[in-house]
Amino acid sequence: MLDRIDRQRIFEQKPWPPMMSFLLDESILERPIGGREVLRGQILHLREMAELPFLALQIIPKARTKHAGLNGPLVLLETPDHEHVAYIEGQRVSFLIDAPDEVGILQAKYGMLRSQALTPEDTMGLLEHLAGVT
Repeated sequence: MLDRIDRQRIFEQKPWPPMMSFLLDESILERPIGGREVLRGQILHLREMAELPFLALQIIPKARTKHAGLNGPLVLLETPDHEHVAYIEGQRVSFLIDAPDEVGILQAKYGMLRSQALTPEDTMGLLEHLAGVT
């Protein structure tokens, strides 16, 4: 748990943390692990983080039955030297991918996912609705 809390300090970097963009499937916002109040707190935290100027958050609505991310999660990174890599993990396995052709395919999937997700503004509205703020 401490590692996750330590990683959150990246959001406090000055002058600015790196640019970040996250896509979340709406269904994860309905599973009350830890109870309903814990889930509500997590949703409100996501809503707060979505306000940060260096962070983009979009939700893929559960009504979208097909989308480019159905094969599992992925992380795309750009190094300080502007090299692009991808990280994929599943149960008991993880891969760092640096082959340009493979990274390019995953970048294209990510672009498709962004177009299939709610806009950042609609995402904030959904988070407020799920948290019972609106």
